[in-house]
Amino acid sequence: MRWLRLVPVAGCALALTACGGGGRSGADTTPAKPVAATPVALVEAGLDPPSGCYVVVFLAEDVSKRQIASVQRRLLANRAVTEVAFVSSALELRRFAIRNPQAAKGMHVNPFTDRFEVVPRTRSGVYAIVGEFATRGGPITNVRPARNCARLAG
Repeated sequence: MRWLRLVPVAGCALALTACGGGGRSGADTTPAKPVAATPVALVEAGLDPPSGCYVVVFLAEDVSKRQIASVQRRLLANRAVTEVAFVSSALELRRFAIRNPQAAKGMHVNPFTDRFEVVPRTRSGVYAIVGEFATRGGPITNVRPARNCARLAG
């Protein structure tokens, strides 16, 4: 049953592969610079999500504080990541209420789950972030790139 939770992650990885990852061109033969020089920033989430391409890591509904900390440590250790922000379900509801005030008025429960918004170091870093959870799992329900990533891929 646990593998069923990874189906959306695997589908997302497949979709990213089909869209192209902004990889390096074969004509460019300059060596890549090491990425580990810049540390990952843990930032406080605000009312606006990141402006560029980012990945959303949706946490399971019944996730514990210890599991949240474990996912956060994994994200902070990932060399493909430049910025990590924890977004509580309450903050996501506030964001929704700003974007859709009429719909939010009629809501009697918060349908959102806690999540992380993760900014990759490069566009191809999206693959490393999604792949981390596709292969190692965790207390997550889905990992997907934000809509902004598709607009920037062109």
